[in-house]
Amino acid sequence: MATIFPDNTRANVVFCSRAEQDFYKRCRKLNDDWHVFYSCHLAGIEGERGMLDNEMDFLLYHHQLGLIVIEVKGGRILCQEGKFYSINRYDEQHEIKNPFQQALLWKSRFVAQLRQQNIKVPVCYAVCLPSTQEQDFEGVAGIETGIIIGRGRYQRLEQALVAIMQQSTPTKFRCFKDVAAKLTRFIKGKNFISRLYLRDYIDSHDLRLQDIDVIQETLVTPISSSKRIGIEGEAGTGKSMLALYLARHFHNLGKRVLLLSSNPLQSYALQNKVTDKIKISTFLALANAYGVDLLTPPPEFREQEDDWRQYHAPEKLEELIKASPPNRRYDVLICDEAQDVQPFWWGAFKELLASDAARFYLFFDRSQGVFGSGGRQMKFEPEDVLPIASPYFPLVHNYRTTREISEFARSFRTGSMILKSHCGRLGYTPKLLTYKDKGEFLAQLEHLLNKLVRVEKVRPDEIAILSARDPHSDDSLLQGLQKVGALPLHRFRLRQHRHGLGICKQPTGSVLVSTVQGFKGLETKVAILVNFSEYQLPITHPIMASLFYVACTRAKHMLYLFGKEGDEKVEAFANAIAASRGTGSLLIDTSLHDFVGTIIYYDAQRIGWLQVLGQNHYKSMVMFFPHDVRHAGIAVEVGKKIRFTPRNAGYVIVASDLKEIKVAA
Repeated sequence: MATIFPDNTRANVVFCSRAEQDFYKRCRKLNDDWHVFYSCHLAGIEGERGMLDNEMDFLLYHHQLGLIVIEVKGGRILCQEGKFYSINRYDEQHEIKNPFQQALLWKSRFVAQLRQQNIKVPVCYAVCLPSTQEQDFEGVAGIETGIIIGRGRYQRLEQALVAIMQQSTPTKFRCFKDVAAKLTRFIKGKNFISRLYLRDYIDSHDLRLQDIDVIQETLVTPISSSKRIGIEGEAGTGKSMLALYLARHFHNLGKRVLLLSSNPLQSYALQNKVTDKIKISTFLALANAYGVDLLTPPPEFREQEDDWRQYHAPEKLEELIKASPPNRRYDVLICDEAQDVQPFWWGAFKELLASDAARFYLFFDRSQGVFGSGGRQMKFEPEDVLPIASPYFPLVHNYRTTREISEFARSFRTGSMILKSHCGRLGYTPKLLTYKDKGEFLAQLEHLLNKLVRVEKVRPDEIAILSARDPHSDDSLLQGLQKVGALPLHRFRLRQHRHGLGICKQPTGSVLVSTVQGFKGLETKVAILVNFSEYQLPITHPIMASLFYVACTRAKHMLYLFGKEGDEKVEAFANAIAASRGTGSLLIDTSLHDFVGTIIYYDAQRIGWLQVLGQNHYKSMVMFFPHDVRHAGIAVEVGKKIRFTPRNAGYVIVASDLKEIKVAA
């Protein structure tokens, strides 16, 4: 069996097409004489910016034949007047790069690199077109059919490779010393990296994540039929979204609704998604509205602070709520992040209910007690502290994180009777980066951000650096840092303006920085965790474990974590990564971007809306624009079906590459 790198039995391997995935599987069956390298990406060839956009699908080495560079193109291929086109299942043509020129160009530049490394080995190239017959290209100028691996030769891949390499290289040049070890070190070294295809992954999965809207809508009816109930689910199961849907549901029924949460930033984000008539507040802000600070005693208070929090403050708040007018009571009270509430505050909050018939819903996760709910107990046991008794309604589907991130984060969950959710979305294994000191950390952070933005094409606003400590505190690795390399950093926080509170607008091209606590309840496409080694608590401590669990589960698609060498937490992180399933093949196929939507609204001057039936038969809404309609040259009518490609535009998914679905006569 061939030696293959990267090896999907040891790590995640990402394929951007089914053709590449199938070729990889066939290469694995080659005999022991072969070394196979997938997704070789040239970097650092021509100065700092080099060949960042030039890569080759496969590079194969044989100790008696040399090297062969192979470009793989799946699907039907058309060559017309010197241009190449791929043909989809709708018989539509899309121009593609000339695969023969791609392979030749990469081969030429790679030969130059080998010379610099003093690696002497013959190099040839081939093009694999597994859906095309070799003879289809006979007589086409500029194309040598002898280097094509089409449907016929593909069935006997090893025989085809040997024949092409023998024909391409004269016998006298095939006398060379075995360079397998030297070549492997070079390709695995700093000049070559295997791309993650994060941009493709994000684009192909973000629209499917919108299905959570309808999935959660289906839960509103069974939950709203209960008068008082607790809803339990781990991070990513859509608790906040479901709480929002319940608030809308009861508001539409004419009920007075109050939604409480623990995080001011999350509360602000939720308020922007509903009418102002649905009141959304944090637990502490609500108490402050009655003139009570639940955490900090007044200067004249002479007893212990714990006495204020446990007895005096909640009792005072309860009295003030009881004495308040009826219009400050609610028909429906929804508490998100209920695990963050001190148990002795519940008596006061329950007084907000307008009557015995009022509805009361609590959402919680046993492992998210970041703010130390339960007073001195450290751990959150809902059966002991919540004002609603079990059994609780379980949310068992994880919609936010990948299987790999979810399994890794679950290693740090605390509490008894842990409810595990199901996550079927495969993704990338979390990456651990270690450093000796602040200087090395900053160098690695700059390298990582440069790789994400320039190589993987992730936008800066899709990345969040989440800190266990205040980013600007003296012991923080980010202290005084305004930018990393050329990328500015933006502190995520609320600000006061003339219209009230608002989130500070993130400048274009900047990377978000936040504390873990401040980002609780929110999410990011790529999360980078820092300052956990600088937080002087062991990972086994409930508060530290909870903080880390919350931080990990903010990431939707990719998670990076930094740890200092010698810190015991680093070993725990490494063990958790090793224990999670970080192997297998992840296919990112551009054909999967082919979605169908029904036009439900269109304003030729402004915007249109499509109702989309996703692959799991869940509906979601996607916007499209008149510019794309005009470019596509289609007639828009409500009820007409349109095929499209989802594109990430800022913070929303939009439909582009619109195609009219032709109905057979």
